[in-house]
Amino acid sequence: MAIRKATYEETQGILNYHIEVLKEATMGYVKPSREKAIEMMTPFLNGGGYYLVRVKNNIIQGWVGLGRIIDQNTDEMVGFINEMYVLPPYRKQGAAEKLCKAAFIQLRAEGHKKVQLNVYAGNHAKHLYEKLGFKDVSTLMSKNLD
Repeated sequence: MAIRKATYEETQGILNYHIEVLKEATMGYVKPSREKAIEMMTPFLNGGGYYLVRVKNNIIQGWVGLGRIIDQNTDEMVGFINEMYVLPPYRKQGAAEKLCKAAFIQLRAEGHKKVQLNVYAGNHAKHLYEKLGFKDVSTLMSKNLD
């Protein structure tokens, strides 16, 4: 089992999953479409974002998207996990935790002292992130006015 930076071809393959990733990750808050996925991923990739992939027997089991952003609260440049996804057959085997830990090592090697991510309300991955030491910073709240 290896975790390494995705090749260009692997990145293109990962992008084919983005409608499903968008659907699962946003818990119904975002209407998944190819256009929306492209709108969300283009700035990430064009801004230097990339993927680490977990591979076994030349099969990608999951990935984590890494980049950097400016923390709007502190004006500090921080590492950012843009996306975490494990393909369904490989879930509940520790892949997401291993990908996160590899992301921490990679971001630290790039000089970051902090990592951030966004997680939608109701996403079961929040429990993993809390287990790995992430803390809530703010909560976006919404109310329909109809």
